[in-house]
Amino acid sequence: MSDNVVMMQPLELFKVLSDPTRLKLFQILFQKEARCVCELVEMLDQPQPTVSRHLNHLKKLGILSCVRDGTWMWYQVADDLPSWCQDILTTTYQTLIQQNAIKAS
Repeated sequence: MSDNVVMMQPLELFKVLSDPTRLKLFQILFQKEARCVCELVEMLDQPQPTVSRHLNHLKKLGILSCVRDGTWMWYQVADDLPSWCQDILTTTYQTLIQQNAIKAS
């Protein structure tokens, strides 16, 4: 993790994921595919500054990493997450998928 990333603690992880928009961003990005902000704006149907602010929260904590390609910023789930965090995020993602499947039934 880079020096500007906060040392991740469970309380901070749960706080950042308690916001519905950030939880949805996490769910989209956990599929291991990098996405640009423009795609995420369209998927969430929210203004770009709002999406960028939420992405920044996830990035500061270290859940997301990003790469600049020209004028585009590409976000994905960080590959250097602590194992305890990866376990929680995997369980969270699987639970969200199951809940969405139940709602769709």
